[in-house]
Amino acid sequence: MSLVERATPADREAIERLVTACITAEGGRPKAERVSWAVEQVLKNRFPGALFVAREKSAVVGVVLAVYTPSAELGRLLVVNDFFVDPAWRRKGVGRAMAVRLLAEAKAMHVDRIDLEVLPRNAEAAAFWKAVGFTTAGRMIYSKDIA
Repeated sequence: MSLVERATPADREAIERLVTACITAEGGRPKAERVSWAVEQVLKNRFPGALFVAREKSAVVGVVLAVYTPSAELGRLLVVNDFFVDPAWRRKGVGRAMAVRLLAEAKAMHVDRIDLEVLPRNAEAAAFWKAVGFTTAGRMIYSKDIA
């Protein structure tokens, strides 16, 4: 069973490796400076949220990075920006353990809702989130790159 715990600065290299792998797996082109910046913001609590790692023995095999944001419409919102399990450790309960820890943390933070994005082509991720009780929100995401 995976141990899921709050990340520490000592986990930073492993977190950045997994977040980079996550972006690559989704067809993106990770930028090291963006990955490093995002991890630092949550590690130093500049953006309140949750940064957890899943460990198998001493190896970091999963990561979840979520940030807290207030919403006048939705209340206290936790947005999962990165959730990734090393492919060698999938289907072994790691993702489920991270989701359980994330839900417990959200309750402790008095969060009203957790949001996350799944790419349409990622049926495996959609099935996972449905299996742990998430549903689609009926909203479309629009975005515009500025930088």
